[in-house]
Amino acid sequence: MNSTTAIGLFAALLFIAILAYFAFRIWLNKRNEAIRDGGVDFRPKIGFTRLDGGASLAVLLDNRSDRKVWAEEIEIVLTNLVANDRTAEASCREVQKIHQNVGRQDMLPVSLVETIYKAAGNPQRKYCCLMSSILRFKVDEKMFERPLAPHTLRMAGLTIVSEQRERWAKSEFKPREKARDPQMAGTKPK
Repeated sequence: MNSTTAIGLFAALLFIAILAYFAFRIWLNKRNEAIRDGGVDFRPKIGFTRLDGGASLAVLLDNRSDRKVWAEEIEIVLTNLVANDRTAEASCREVQKIHQNVGRQDMLPVSLVETIYKAAGNPQRKYCCLMSSILRFKVDEKMFERPLAPHTLRMAGLTIVSEQRERWAKSEFKPREKARDPQMAGTKPK
C-alpha cells in the first residue's frame, strides 16, 4: 500500500469516526432531554403551519411519546425591536395561554403571530426583532419549562416576511422576577 492510499484511508476512517461521535452526542442530548422532562419525548419548536389563512409562524408542539402532555403557555420576549408607526407601546414581552393537551404521537400547532404583533406594539409597517421564548408544560402533575431557540423575525403587520433560527445566539429570555402562578414557581401560596 502506498502512502497516498494510506493517507486517504486514514482520512476516511477519521471522518467516519467524527460523524459517529456527533451522531452519538445528538442522540445522547435528545435522550437526556426526554429524561429531564419526565421521560416524555416532547419536541416543541418554532416553525410554520397553515393557520390564519396562510403560512403562519407557530410553536409546533410535537409529542412523540405514549403519554399526554398538557401545554400551559408560551412566553415570548422581543429584543432588538425596530418598529415604526406603532399604535401602542411595545411591551416586548407577552404570554400566550395554550391550555391544551397534546395527545400521544400527535403534533399541535399554535400560531404566535398575534402575540408577536401585540408585543411589538401593533406596528403598521414592517418591523424586525429577535424573538426568544420559553414553553411551560406539564407531564402528569409535574411542571416543566423549555426554552426554545431564538429566531430573528422580519414582519409586516400580522404577516411573516422572513424568519431565521439563530443557531449560535444565546437566548435573550430572562424569567420575570415575580412569578404569576405559585404552582409554576414551586412555592406555596400565602
